[in-house]
Amino acid sequence: MIVTWERTWPRWLGVACAVFGLANVVGTFVQALTSGSYDMILPGLMLGSVWALIGLKRGLPLFAAVPRGMAPHPGEMARGLRVLRRRRRSAFGCWAAWLPVAALILPRVPKRLLFTVFSLSSLLVFVPFVIWVLSACPRCVHHFFTSLNFRLWGFTRWNHCQTCGLGLHDA
Repeated sequence: MIVTWERTWPRWLGVACAVFGLANVVGTFVQALTSGSYDMILPGLMLGSVWALIGLKRGLPLFAAVPRGMAPHPGEMARGLRVLRRRRRSAFGCWAAWLPVAALILPRVPKRLLFTVFSLSSLLVFVPFVIWVLSACPRCVHHFFTSLNFRLWGFTRWNHCQTCGLGLHDA
């Protein structure tokens, strides 16, 4: 899987996200040291580092559905659309598999570690979903599901590219 970063955000937004992420990391350590409770360190570090990374890269990652540099001919577009559909199935399949496992595991976890265990276990659901949502369109090589047009964040057009209009079941 090829990941590229598009620097589409203005510099001020990247700096704001990076500062927010670093503030989360520092705040996590300060809260842990002052309260003596270390149960929120891992989730705070994960969240802060993701914000800082997105801010430093000044945009969202783009997960390629077809190898970069390939001409967008119908065979490659069909293959890319199959990849997008497979990523969608895995995102929802991981969520469906996580629910019963979490229902069995989370009630047995000590209360002080509950949020940490929940955060780590939910990564198994969150990562495939992020990869699916931030996938590239095989035709225009921009984000398939996200765009700068945030009308309900594209929820009305989940089956079409937000940039070129390619349908998920075209080809």
